[in-house]
Amino acid sequence: MSTPLRTGDPARLGEYELLSRLGSGGMGTVYLGRGRDGRRVAVKTLRTEYAWNSELRGRFRSEVNRLRQVPPFCTAAVLDADPDHEPPYLVVEYVSGPSLADEIRENGPLGPDLLHSVTIGVTAALSAIHGAGVVHRDFKPSNVLITLGSVKVIDFGIARPLDLTSEHTLTGQLVGTVAYMAPECFDTTAGSPVTPAADIFAWGVLVAFAATGRTPFAADSAPATAMRIATQPPDLSGLSGQLRELVSRALEKNPADRPTARELLDTLLGTARTPHGPPHGPPNAPLNTTSAPNAPLNTTSAPNAPLNMTSAPNAPLVMTSAPHSPPNAPLNTTKAPPGPDKAPPGTANALPGAPWAPQPMSPRPHPMPPSRPIAARRKPGYSRTFVVLMVLTGLLGTILTATLYFLWEDQVDKLDAPPSTSSSP
Repeated sequence: MSTPLRTGDPARLGEYELLSRLGSGGMGTVYLGRGRDGRRVAVKTLRTEYAWNSELRGRFRSEVNRLRQVPPFCTAAVLDADPDHEPPYLVVEYVSGPSLADEIRENGPLGPDLLHSVTIGVTAALSAIHGAGVVHRDFKPSNVLITLGSVKVIDFGIARPLDLTSEHTLTGQLVGTVAYMAPECFDTTAGSPVTPAADIFAWGVLVAFAATGRTPFAADSAPATAMRIATQPPDLSGLSGQLRELVSRALEKNPADRPTARELLDTLLGTARTPHGPPHGPPNAPLNTTSAPNAPLNTTSAPNAPLNMTSAPNAPLVMTSAPHSPPNAPLNTTKAPPGPDKAPPGTANALPGAPWAPQPMSPRPHPMPPSRPIAARRKPGYSRTFVVLMVLTGLLGTILTATLYFLWEDQVDKLDAPPSTSSSP
């Protein structure tokens, strides 16, 4: 939701007219802007009192570089940037959907279907972000936007590339939101780099919050929350089944025990492989057919007639058909009773002199699966219905786009790998 511009806010940045405020944080402000072509955009800039700070300007420049590395399907695409402007600014596509935090604040925890869709969307986005070599470091509901077609992750202001250990982060400086910070992020003296496992921990907290409306380490104050994160197990009441198991693994205290984003995504999509093959059995399994043991197969048919399979118990299988039957007729499989009975007059499914074959019974319909009970729900508002339609519409496109991206990335890695050499004897 936008608010009017305040006194002291710039009217323009570069060629972009600023229309209103979209939000602000401790160091920057995001405006709704309009370009020369009339397109609405989001313009992010450092606050005037911090524009002179070289460390913050360096972090701002890093955000521009990080955003350009992340695939655009999972974040707001970069349209323009001028880190040397006074103040520096970044222009990205305007995403009109609500944030996950706003959705839960207004309508409560997500229902099962929407929760599953949002979980897959944020997991695919996080997998792509890590695939681009970036750790977000502030993965939380207010930085997840639900829009028509996909879920977008925003605000890379404190993101860092995986190959850097200390750039733009001072010793003893906490970076992130306490409720979503992994235990290792509170150790400011070790000097070890933050890894993607920290984002996985934040993913577990975010999914638990989306499902229950509360974080699993909630306490009365930020220090108390940090203490619970470091020493206590998470409160996962309200979660069940596979999702509870994944969240529990993501919230392990040891970063090495947490799954990767790609492993989480594969499990959610049901594509995780095991040493013994696919988890749900081989697809397209052949039908199970049975017949009398050691019974030879004898086939006879008239031209352009459907096959009719008749046989007596413990007798060879005989395939017969009547002449002048309509083409492409269904296959009729019956067993003849013992004895030399002949087909009654007017029977069209047997040749003269063939054993009598009664008409087959209609196939028994498959029983309907038990219907799922309809859970009692709160009276939804327009916002919840709109969000459900948006997410479900874009989920398939997001999954397909992410899959194509990962396949392309694997091919690039194979092409970039040096050719193997072998020494001759």
